Parts: sequence; structure tokens; C-alpha cells
Amino acid sequence: MAFKTGDAVFHPVRGAGVVTGIKDRKRDGEKRRYYSIKLLGHPGTKVMVPANTAEEIGLRHAMSQTKLKKMWRVLCGDPRKLPKDHKDRYAVIEEKLHTGDAFEVAEAVRDMAWRRKQEGKLTTRGKRIYEEALMLLAGEVAAVQEIEMEEAEGQVYARLQERLAPVSAS
Repeated sequence: MAFKTGDAVFHPVRGAGVVTGIKDRKRDGEKRRYYSIKLLGHPGTKVMVPANTAEEIGLRHAMSQTKLKKMWRVLCGDPRKLPKDHKDRYAVIEEKLHTGDAFEVAEAVRDMAWRRKQEGKLTTRGKRIYEEALMLLAGEVAAVQEIEMEEAEGQVYARLQERLAPVSAS
């Protein structure tokens, strides 16, 4: 899978970004091609990804508008029950986050949001994982819609709040 300058991409560990350049660098006596990626969730941070291993590490184009609509449905869907044991629960969530799949990340965010609502709070580790998941998801939204991270975060939070709000009796 080849990328070009200006492409919105998603790195499974680092999150969404934009390819700002393609550079040839000499390493170990060999000339290698790298994608220079400006990360959306980390202002001022760039990563260099070797072109020959980009697909292997899971670098992919940001999802399409059609997939974004599906991702919103996943985020606002019914939660899946998470394991009661915190170690098992965090293992399940972290596995979803590191797949690089937007739908898995949306499921993780949704399920953690529901758990936070039910329990009233998350553990310190749970909060960290939840924030990481929110940033990954917001980064993808920002990349797809070509908007700032803050606006994308607002959209994610708004959808979650709308779904988590108690239903009022009429």
C-alpha cells in the first residue's frame, strides 16, 4: 500500500496523522524510503515510518466517510459486557485499541464509557486507557473530516453523552 504526501493515515499505536513527506534516508549503508507523518493527536510530533514495513505494522489510510457513519453507529450501539476482573478487562480493551481498526477502537470507547457510567468512575489505569482510546478515535475523525482535534473530540464526546444520557419519561 503506497501513500503520498497529504494522505490522511492511521498508525495503530500512534493514531491518526497526515503524510507530510516521503524521504529517502541512508541507513546501514542502504537507501530506504520513509513516510514522514505529522500526528494529529500530538501537536509538533512527527514519526518516520519505513515504507517497506508500513503495511506490516498496520499503517493504513484513514477510513472513508461511509465507514465513519458506520463507526458512529458502533460508538452509539449497545455496549458489550466487559470482564469483571480489571486485568482481564484492560487486556481486552488494549487488544482492541492496538488492532488499528476504527470499529474496534469505537467499541472500546463505547464499552469503557458505559462502564464509567455504571461504576461512577474508572481506575487510574482505566482512565489512562479510556483517554488513549478517545484520542485514537478523535484522531481518526479529525483525519477523515479534515478538522482540528478539538472539534473531533467534541463530536465524539457529544455522541457519547447523547447515548449515555438517561431517558426521560414523557
